[in-house]
Amino acid sequence: MTNNKIHRGFTLIETLIAVSVLMVAIAGPLTIAAKGMQTTLIAKDQNTAFFLAQDAVEYVRWVRDTNKLSGGNWLTGSGGTAGNIKDLTPCVSSNGSAACRVDSIQNIVTTCSNDPGGVCMPIQYDSTNNYFSYTSGSATLFTRTISITTPVGSNADEAQIQVTVSWCDQVSVCAVRPRPVTVLENIFNWQ
Repeated sequence: MTNNKIHRGFTLIETLIAVSVLMVAIAGPLTIAAKGMQTTLIAKDQNTAFFLAQDAVEYVRWVRDTNKLSGGNWLTGSGGTAGNIKDLTPCVSSNGSAACRVDSIQNIVTTCSNDPGGVCMPIQYDSTNNYFSYTSGSATLFTRTISITTPVGSNADEAQIQVTVSWCDQVSVCAVRPRPVTVLENIFNWQ
């Protein structure tokens, strides 16, 4: 009597199909996780950019208030008596063409035309003190530009602040399309 046992097992094709299904099952969630991480990093940068823009708006409002309370012109501070008066003239134009940068920590207003290429220089982050400034720390991805537009004619007691914070990350190509956050706010000569 002959023993004709048939050996059953996986064939090469069945093994390849099982490995392919396993690869798809693993690659899908990994791709989703990678996209989620990329989106999280972009959202973190957008959040930081918004806070940097809001910081500039608050600084301009503080200068306006300080100038008015010191008896000076609300935007230029001229005619005032206190030592806190700041001049926002580098930021002010009637058509929005003037661009400046403000350092709210150091209380400095500077025109961007003095920076290399006439473009506002990147903000620095001081990790020791945990603040953004232009005087200390390491360079960041963020560039902040402030422009104050004053209307010509009837409403000289109103101005529009435009703050644009732009940055480049691993996803965006900076020369083609940096990522921007723009905040617009109207302020008034309140006295």
